Amino acid sequence: MKLALWELQKAIYKRLEADETLNHVITGVFDNPNKNTPYPYVTIGEDTTTPFETKTSFGENITTVLHCWSRAEDGKREAKQILSLMLQALTRPALEIDGFTVLKVELQQAQVITDIDGFTQHGILRLRLYINN
Repeated sequence: MKLALWELQKAIYKRLEADETLNHVITGVFDNPNKNTPYPYVTIGEDTTTPFETKTSFGENITTVLHCWSRAEDGKREAKQILSLMLQALTRPALEIDGFTVLKVELQQAQVITDIDGFTQHGILRLRLYINN
């Protein structure tokens, strides 16, 4: 048995970094951006994994959260567009993870909220992946 968390993060990063349409809009994809990172950008967030087992295989049900950050003056439009581009990049074609088989990817939730500073728009994309080991 092994966990897919790190390989999943690498696959997500690779897919988002390679998507030309997304990268015409954002300044980059980050795991841990610094306070001077220019807007808009995407961050890879939190993961949760729970196992599922059959008589012949081991798998994981992974929920992963991705974030986008925008300071566009026209409100939430840019953040919502970035969320849509992120979803497209991660689902077409099907995501591949080294050493694992992705059985299914589901959109669990997408939302845009105004951050605590009052002007940064924070997009949140929550995906559920079923991955076989």
